[in-house]
Amino acid sequence: MFELIETTEQLQLFIEKIGDVNWIALDTEFLRERTYYAKLCLIQLEANGHRSCIDPLKISDLEPLIKLLNDKSIIKVFHAAHQDLEILMQLSGNVPAPIFDTQVAAAVLGYGDQMGYARLIEHMLNTPLSKTQSRTDWTRRPLKQSQLEYAIDDVRYLAQIYPMMLDELQSKNRLNWLDNDFLNASNPLTYAVNANERWKKVRGNQVLNRPQLAILRELAAWREQAAEKANRPRKWMLSDDILLDLSRQQPSNPNEVLEVRGLQTEKTKKYHKTWLELIAKGKQTIEEEWPELPRSKKPTVEKNILIDLLMVVIQVQAKKHGITPSVIATRKHVTKMVQSDLNTLSDDWRGELVNQQFIDLISGKIALGIEGNKATIMKF
Repeated sequence: MFELIETTEQLQLFIEKIGDVNWIALDTEFLRERTYYAKLCLIQLEANGHRSCIDPLKISDLEPLIKLLNDKSIIKVFHAAHQDLEILMQLSGNVPAPIFDTQVAAAVLGYGDQMGYARLIEHMLNTPLSKTQSRTDWTRRPLKQSQLEYAIDDVRYLAQIYPMMLDELQSKNRLNWLDNDFLNASNPLTYAVNANERWKKVRGNQVLNRPQLAILRELAAWREQAAEKANRPRKWMLSDDILLDLSRQQPSNPNEVLEVRGLQTEKTKKYHKTWLELIAKGKQTIEEEWPELPRSKKPTVEKNILIDLLMVVIQVQAKKHGITPSVIATRKHVTKMVQSDLNTLSDDWRGELVNQQFIDLISGKIALGIEGNKATIMKF
């Protein structure tokens, strides 16, 4: 059973009903295809055995919920929390904290990396979840009972597996492994957008030279700010392809802007003067301030051999602790470490598993060998 909450009064009564709690299970449904900011459409919550679907499109004042989300004494339990936290930050102005993410916990417990919710529930509870409403338009009202049942399952089972995961983490002394991940997830800077850095995300930017990238930086920053102000998707304002063409062709007058392929001139005409000013500004950028894409050098043969050996260490340690190697580090992470002339991975639990072995291997105190057809770490 669950409640559908559509008024502030119902919301207040529900929160009073759940009473003092140490943790709550949360999920959200949203739509972001037509907006810059995701449109929050439904909030599912379970606490102390009570469940509700909270309708933010109908409730005029969500302050009782916001107060609950901002309560630092209550752990907020999510699965794959990033998007939920980003959306709830827009709602309350703060990132809910502290949090617990069952996807991260699943990786630490050895269930699998980036495990989906349905697969996790089937793994832990042997319960298959329905996928019939996965393409629902959550903005439409009224919501059908089948949609609400589908949505509430996201916290119904989340509330069941959280205590189970907590017990297993504590029994394996791995609860503190999650601290840094959860602190980072609750940091507002994790969700901050720097308009001046958006040029790095423009698909195809590698075809531009550095002076052209200076123009792209100006245009991409404008697009970001304009999309945010209008609350429209970036590509609705200007596509990546046109950003690249403007940066490459560098029109200097309105007629040349019209020559850019794919421009819907009637829709964009009001922006042409601004674009010309931004292009001119980009062209005036001095060489020392031209942006540059990171050009990673390929590791040398010797460094590739070292990377191979360090990856074996990771695989050995992962097997020892019953987790997948990629949870500790991917080859990309190790390559970056070696290319930076470092010999330790990180200062969190991942580093605790492999840092000393890395140091000892590089200094010759240990070696890798085969024992019973399995890779092993051998001490001298």
